[in-house]
Amino acid sequence: MSEAQASAIPELFESRKRKILAELSVPDAEYTDLSPKGSVDEGIRDLIQDINGLPGLVTTSSCAGRISVFLEGRKKQLKPQEEQVRQFVASGGKGAGKWLYVSHDPLQGYDAPRGGEGSYQGRPLHKLFGMVPGDGKPPGLNKQGKAPRLVRFHFEPLILHIMTATLHHAHPVLSAASSSGFRESGLQSLRCLEGDDGTRGDDGPSPIVAVRSAGLSLESVIGYCEDGDANDSTAGNEPIVHSLVTEEYLQMLVAISNERFSVNTERKERFRENLLDLYSASQGAKSKKKTKPPGWEDAQTRRERMRAEGLLRKQRLQDEAKNNEAQDTLPWSCDRMD
Repeated sequence: MSEAQASAIPELFESRKRKILAELSVPDAEYTDLSPKGSVDEGIRDLIQDINGLPGLVTTSSCAGRISVFLEGRKKQLKPQEEQVRQFVASGGKGAGKWLYVSHDPLQGYDAPRGGEGSYQGRPLHKLFGMVPGDGKPPGLNKQGKAPRLVRFHFEPLILHIMTATLHHAHPVLSAASSSGFRESGLQSLRCLEGDDGTRGDDGPSPIVAVRSAGLSLESVIGYCEDGDANDSTAGNEPIVHSLVTEEYLQMLVAISNERFSVNTERKERFRENLLDLYSASQGAKSKKKTKPPGWEDAQTRRERMRAEGLLRKQRLQDEAKNNEAQDTLPWSCDRMD
């Protein structure tokens, strides 16, 4: 197969890409997706725009990286008559879990040094994560013989899923990901290899590349919740989440996560530059000048712009905190009428 044939973009892929780009073009106030945040992360919008501007590539899901605190749920207990169905239909999902906290940006100010006040804007991490400080002793089984539901602190680095028109288009994505530090990247499925000559047909699945790195991930059990309900929403009361760690331990987790956010950002920038360079070379451009998508920035310009945006976000958060603090100090007669 010639290089021109290998780089040809099937119409089926083009139609899929047009549909995805139409969904992404919806205004922010109206856009929603299945992620906990419900929209595209601000820290990854430029990268997504660059990728989607390349022929034969389109992003299908993304996360710029995040800090999260998640309360595990319990899977629904099947009735005896439902056991027959379970033998043939696997049950999946995280059960009736709950996100206690999610941030796609570093938690600036929380990683206070040992001996500090241990809070940011007057709010301890325990309160931010919706937990009650405990004595550090894990509970035993309840009367039904069930273990408590755990609360997990996570740092998860960038992850991208990129649909490609052909394996020819997937190759520079995989190379750029690997050379940029995302060493666990790979094809999501091997169905694209089902063709007789090692390529897929025009009506077959488009190869999807997962860009990811497990090395930066962080997970720690930080609390628990004692209840016997499979779904807290039916009980009408919010569950009481007990902490198993100290405020200083949470500060340490936040400090580590903030450091990994920085490494995550560096890897994202390397991936962006490597992908644009490798993609230009793989397309066999006749000119020695490498093509860049509209609005492309070099690394220095992009770092300066992102730093300025970060300072603006920090100032906005500080202003909001001052407003909240001012409201909290108002007398009872101002915010409650007896």
